[in-house]
Amino acid sequence: MPIYDFACAEHGLFTERMSYEASLAGAPCPHCGAPAAVLPALPLISTLSSGLRRAEHRAEASSAEPRVVKRGHLPSCGCNLCKKKAPPTSRRWMLGQC
Repeated sequence: MPIYDFACAEHGLFTERMSYEASLAGAPCPHCGAPAAVLPALPLISTLSSGLRRAEHRAEASSAEPRVVKRGHLPSCGCNLCKKKAPPTSRRWMLGQC
């Protein structure tokens, strides 16, 4: 069942689950029981591209609890793990000559 928003004159906004036909007649306010009219709603049509929609979804999903991400090493980071050098090629004649 869809969820509709209603406005009570005294207590403000509230939401109810009901069918479309029942929502046209209105709903009683849960606090005072006075009849309240349904508020118009805009359709949820997305005009974003799929990439922007995915990025927005990721940002919204991680806003409450950010995901822990391990940082990778960049080619120019300079740490000891990244300083692995290939053997020199200019002195190949020295290899194996003890």
